[in-house]
Amino acid sequence: MARTRIAGRLLSRFVIAAVAGFVLAILLFSVVPLAFGDRSLVVRSGSMAPSIDTGDIVAVHPIAASTARVGDIVTFDNHGKLTSHRARAIERRGSKVIFTTQGDANSGQEHWQVAANGRIGRVMYRIPKLGFVVVKVQSPLGRFVLIIVPALLLGFTVLRKIWRGEPGRGRLDELAS
Repeated sequence: MARTRIAGRLLSRFVIAAVAGFVLAILLFSVVPLAFGDRSLVVRSGSMAPSIDTGDIVAVHPIAASTARVGDIVTFDNHGKLTSHRARAIERRGSKVIFTTQGDANSGQEHWQVAANGRIGRVMYRIPKLGFVVVKVQSPLGRFVLIIVPALLLGFTVLRKIWRGEPGRGRLDELAS
């Protein structure tokens, strides 16, 4: 009986640590870029495969449009949505920078322009497939699972200890004995 309890506790601690580590990794890769002025985005299409796949997270660093180079993967506003494609041609004309971009997996190109002192993004790195989890966590069901379920489990655990009459294992209990 004691051996089963110990195994159960070890298993529950392992599961809790694994879930906590997973949540921490998601937060780390999604939030840390913000501290450096970058932005993390979830890739929702396969237009950049195999360089960047659907479900990857990319860290995008803001740059002056005039500093972009051919071959960079740049992020730009494409009719109201952010798009990250490879710069195929860049031409400066007066106060504007004219870009030709194309997704690695696309046959078509985009032609767009931005003011020379305007800002665009440069993809710095990607985290494979973690975006699928981020999208799920941001859904109402994901929020429920990450907030309500752990709160209910914690409450259940406390109530179970109260019903069983188990003493707490805090520092004050050790001092009282």
